[in-house]
Amino acid sequence: MVNTYWNVRTWIALGAALLALIVAIAVTPGYTNPGNIFALVQSFSTLALVAGGLAVVMIAGEFDLSIAGVMPLAGLITVKVGQSAGIAVGIIVALIVAASVGVLNGYLTWRFAVPSLAVTVGTLVMTTGLGYWVTGGDVVTMPNYQFGLWLDSPVGGIFSPRSLVALVLIAAVMLVMSRTWFGMTVRAVGSDINRARFSGLPTGRAMVTVFIMSAVLAGVAGSLQALSLAAGQPGSNLNFLLQTVTAAIIGGVALSGGKGRLSGVVAGALLLAVLGNAMSYHGAPTAAVQLVSGVILLAILLLDVPLDRLVGRALEQVSTKIEKVHHATT
Repeated sequence: MVNTYWNVRTWIALGAALLALIVAIAVTPGYTNPGNIFALVQSFSTLALVAGGLAVVMIAGEFDLSIAGVMPLAGLITVKVGQSAGIAVGIIVALIVAASVGVLNGYLTWRFAVPSLAVTVGTLVMTTGLGYWVTGGDVVTMPNYQFGLWLDSPVGGIFSPRSLVALVLIAAVMLVMSRTWFGMTVRAVGSDINRARFSGLPTGRAMVTVFIMSAVLAGVAGSLQALSLAAGQPGSNLNFLLQTVTAAIIGGVALSGGKGRLSGVVAGALLLAVLGNAMSYHGAPTAAVQLVSGVILLAILLLDVPLDRLVGRALEQVSTKIEKVHHATT
């Protein structure tokens, strides 16, 4: 019954995203022009990538606030190192730093049983401070912006190299979580870490790995975004963090851990991207977009309990009918 309920949550998120897209197309003249769809895919792919990494940590029963600091830090490292050593080296260094933050988050959470919220608040502050220290508080720019132009050049009309990289990575993470032993281990850890440990599962390795995945995916998003802008800025991207959390919860990831599908998270990211894109198209301020996103999140949370009961009753009725048919035929 539990699996069925969370499957329903995934389909609800997908249905809401498709409904929002249909409404946006219906009420917005010119919404489907290639330029706007291109912008929609750009924002959606980045949000889905980072939200997918966060969702993996949440499925493991933990939380990662540090992505709000890792993302801009990776971007400014990519730009700063890329100026002198080349873009490829800049990206590699940025991802090594991001992975190191993930290792620190996972190890402290697992080894010392420190709540991940506390750990990742610390690393959020640390990465933010490191960014200001590296740059002296200034915006770092890259004189060579040709690579950024290529990253955002249209591919097939609605995609770009940047969005394609993000979509391929989130598809790979979805495959890992749904088709591999690692994905099963992460769900077991999120459901009951003590039972998973007594069963012989590598709980520590899984815990560290999910934090590395979250940090690296945020690092990739930050690096690509900075290269696209040919600039990196120190600070923390808290607004984007809130969007990723909202996408994960809308997509059906349980705050208690162990449940949720990345396909639902992708649907949640699509819903938020469509809302933001459509409202911006009509000239709505950012505050209005955030307000609507918050209302949708609260509505889904309020419907969570009654929906769980509804699915439970429906499954009980189906089970009862199956039993009656079975008894009638034996």
